[in-house]
Amino acid sequence: MTSKKLAVLGAGWLGLPLVGYLIDQGYSLTASYRRREVRNALTAAGADPFLLDLPVDRSVLESFLHQVEVLVVTLPPRGRALGEAAPANYLSTLGPLRGLLSGIHVIFTSSTGVYGGQVQGEVTEETRPLPDTHSGRAVMAAEEWLDDQTDRLTVLRLAGLFGPDRDPTNFFRNAEAISRAEAPVNLVHRDDVLTAIRLVISTGATGIYNLSAVTHPSKGDFYGSLLRAAGCSAKAYLPGGATDKQINSAKIRALGWEPCYDDLTVYSKSNTAG
Repeated sequence: MTSKKLAVLGAGWLGLPLVGYLIDQGYSLTASYRRREVRNALTAAGADPFLLDLPVDRSVLESFLHQVEVLVVTLPPRGRALGEAAPANYLSTLGPLRGLLSGIHVIFTSSTGVYGGQVQGEVTEETRPLPDTHSGRAVMAAEEWLDDQTDRLTVLRLAGLFGPDRDPTNFFRNAEAISRAEAPVNLVHRDDVLTAIRLVISTGATGIYNLSAVTHPSKGDFYGSLLRAAGCSAKAYLPGGATDKQINSAKIRALGWEPCYDDLTVYSKSNTAG
């Protein structure tokens, strides 16, 4: 058992498997929940479940964060559901944490969506954020807010997530065509995000890090092959996008991050074989 006490805020598609993974790695942790089925899953994983439906009273959060050394925030921004209200809603959700994070290492799962869709070519952590979606603006606002709350903040900007129950082909399954088919694909597998978070916890690294597979096949090649394998009707390829953003994740790799799903061309071929 490792000595650090952890807390995970947000036990959803990313947070729940993160809890199980970290417990398997020997960590003791508390995780928030709102629904009974999540509480049961947390208990089964060996976590200490904590009923928390933000925003809540300060005393409740003080109890949740008691003796916590590392807090991982995996709350989704809900940009599609909330639209223009997403940034304000996200900050309202985080607001009760004000003044409670001093001395805590906060790890926030953000998104490469903060860079926006207009940026061209290679994107590093030094690239100026220009979010142009509701979700992108929400997580950008959260990054800035959290930076004011703790001097030990790690921001993980995740490329498009895929993994169990999140099939990459869902982006285009019902579309008539693959738009900007020459654009590079920027994806990261959920399992690789878990190992990156564990790496940050163990090293204590702070700052901003992009997370993406090292390979960037074109959208046409990657999604086209997966859609054909899934038995979907052939999609038209709309040209364009060859100079679109390509996420560089060299900074986190320098810490020792070694993703299992790093070659998206291999992933594509393995899912189309047979």
